[in-house]
Amino acid sequence: MRKCFFSLLIIVSLPALAAGQYFGKNSVQYTNFDWRYIQSEHFDIYFYTNGDRIAEFVADIAESSYQELRNDFRYDLTDRITIIIYKGHNDFEQTNVALSTPEESVGGFTEIFKNRVVIPFEGNYEQLRHVVHHELTHAVMFQMLYGAGVQSIIMGMMRLQLPLWLVEGLAEYESLRWDTESDMYIRDAALNGYLPSIDRMYGFMWYKGGQHILYYLAEKYGPQKIGEILGKIKITKSVERGLKHAIGINSKELSERWHKYVKKQYWPDIANRQEPEDFAKKLTDHLKTKNFVNTSPALSPKGDKIAYLSNKSDYFDIYLMSAIDGKSLGCLVKGQRTMNLEELHWLKPGISWSPDEKYIAFAAKKGPDDVLHILNVKKRKIVKTFNLGLNGLFSPTWSPHGDEIAFCGVLNGQSDIYILNLNTGKSRKITDDIFSDIQPAWSPDGKFIAFVSDRGHYINPEDIPANLKIQHTNYHNPDIYIVDVTTQKIRRITQTEFKESYPAWSPKSDKLVFSCDKNGIFNLFIYDLKTAQQYPITNVLTGIFQPSWVKNRLVFTCFYYGGYDIYVMKNPLDIKPGDIKLTDTNFICKLKTGKLFWVKKPHRPSTKITAAKSSDSTKVDYRHYIFGREFREGHVTPPRKKLTSIFLDSTQYKLPSGKYRVNKYKIRFTPDLIYGSAGYDQFFGVQGSMVLAISDILGNHRINMYYDLFYDLRNSNYSVSYLYLPRRLDLGIGLFHFANFYLTDFGTIIRDRNYGGSVYAAWPFDRWRRVSLSLIYLNIDRRDIT
Repeated sequence: MRKCFFSLLIIVSLPALAAGQYFGKNSVQYTNFDWRYIQSEHFDIYFYTNGDRIAEFVADIAESSYQELRNDFRYDLTDRITIIIYKGHNDFEQTNVALSTPEESVGGFTEIFKNRVVIPFEGNYEQLRHVVHHELTHAVMFQMLYGAGVQSIIMGMMRLQLPLWLVEGLAEYESLRWDTESDMYIRDAALNGYLPSIDRMYGFMWYKGGQHILYYLAEKYGPQKIGEILGKIKITKSVERGLKHAIGINSKELSERWHKYVKKQYWPDIANRQEPEDFAKKLTDHLKTKNFVNTSPALSPKGDKIAYLSNKSDYFDIYLMSAIDGKSLGCLVKGQRTMNLEELHWLKPGISWSPDEKYIAFAAKKGPDDVLHILNVKKRKIVKTFNLGLNGLFSPTWSPHGDEIAFCGVLNGQSDIYILNLNTGKSRKITDDIFSDIQPAWSPDGKFIAFVSDRGHYINPEDIPANLKIQHTNYHNPDIYIVDVTTQKIRRITQTEFKESYPAWSPKSDKLVFSCDKNGIFNLFIYDLKTAQQYPITNVLTGIFQPSWVKNRLVFTCFYYGGYDIYVMKNPLDIKPGDIKLTDTNFICKLKTGKLFWVKKPHRPSTKITAAKSSDSTKVDYRHYIFGREFREGHVTPPRKKLTSIFLDSTQYKLPSGKYRVNKYKIRFTPDLIYGSAGYDQFFGVQGSMVLAISDILGNHRINMYYDLFYDLRNSNYSVSYLYLPRRLDLGIGLFHFANFYLTDFGTIIRDRNYGGSVYAAWPFDRWRRVSLSLIYLNIDRRDIT
């Protein structure tokens, strides 16, 4: 007996119904990427149109980072690592390597089974270097501890579970060793009594707490001890046994010793520094509102109101409050709920008032793009939106004349300062070069824009060599600059080895205030443009950022007691040079006296480009390796000469000119998951089961196969499906066969064979809404098989 069923199902997925189809938000592929790849000795770097500059930077940095990891771990890679680069975070959120959408706070991730590193460029090359090194630490460590290949990784993970404080802490330690921002988080936790024990770490402490534990171990036992610990963990298949063999103590004892070390390092800081409420009035309280972020304060032109960004509703919204007493004046913008306001860039915030106080400007993600919104403050309604076709848009600042807005724009691996004409809707670049120019601030007199840049002594276009690459410069060190809006001439303001950020102007345009970590803590400094005198006006315990200065009020964001709050400081000019004496932190003292166990030297490849040699050599420069044509075509053909390694030499991946060879992307399926078992029974015959999932490198094409073999195909279960995901319209097709057996009341055995096929299509409108269609053909064949 056979029955056929034909089913057509159309579902319009509204927010309330979306979870019924699959969990999580929609992953929307707005863009049809044209993928290419280059190769270095150990890495395959994938990129798309106009992303070659970023890819070359990543190739150089990846090789440099791997050499450091190789030395620290005492481990050589056995398989190549794939790195996938996106030109902006909005493009990154369209990735199919992971089927869940990366949130704004995700700076990159490592997929363990294929050892793929996926990273966006967000306008800052030092940040990109850090993320590349961080994620490669994961990739190299996973390969070292679990091996290469899906089966090795699965078996390795079954035998060895790694705690996140070690996984994330090691990645932060290797990519930064230690720095002033990390120092701020641990100092705050130590002084405010919330530093957790190792077994109770969670959230951000996995990163910074774990990083500091490894920093402590390297300082106490020497940096070589980190590699030894990993080696012992690999041998013993246990973190506890690995620690015991390497340093003679377990994690509980390590936690106790680490806590004592932290107290000795940070408790003396209380005597020499101030809490933020000692010199400023607190306007928000993250402990009372039970949130983490109150940032980006922007004083109104009259100085009586503050617009700011907060997640006190569990979403990131823009609020208004009194600058006098902090009284709430309501919510201006509700973010992260609709496509127009998918993200409010809380990691790169910026809010700016119009001179007449009627409007505020802010950047947000809208669908595939970053846009600039203009909001009517009284009506609390967005009245105009500018989409300028950039990979990223951040930190708007309104001109005092009211007809223009400057902002940081990221396009094709280049971060520049733009000016938008609000009347015409057209924009122009005020800087245009390879350097990262961020955080613009327009002077009250309208003549200048202050900004932060890593350009060093390459001040104006005529100072920049034609073939200069960012990796050949000291891109690690940001300084403050100002640019003349009319002539576009740039002037360097600070010239130190410290980090300067978030410039803001004094009311008379004759001074700048900014954040600087000169003594190891981010304090506010004033720079007098007439005298070139620079001096601190705060001496805080933790760190101060994002100042906004109007009349006699200076508001800022301060990190304290595990969260960010907004404070107001009156009459900052009453503080004169020499009034505040800063003392260096322990970390800076060790750095200055050379007592640190390391000096993290920035990667700076030679500016001399050597053409790749075609002849064999016994001395090979492993920084200049390329792939042959068989690899560039996307598949491997039998080589003429036997290759002794999967790693490449420079004649394979670079042209005679020294440039990287660019290869077209070809679809190649490799396994994501393989699992199977088989057996033989004298009565039932061969039995077994298998699960196989394969996909291409980008995750755009996915094939899943399953079978449960019992005697023969008619009595077995099996299915195969294919998903096509690179476009906005997701498509799928599948075939299936399932056998069910029933024992009747009459002692007979009935077998139902359910077989057929299905097709699926889904069109997401945005993260929260979509329409999907499923078409299923089902045939049921019932037989008495007694």
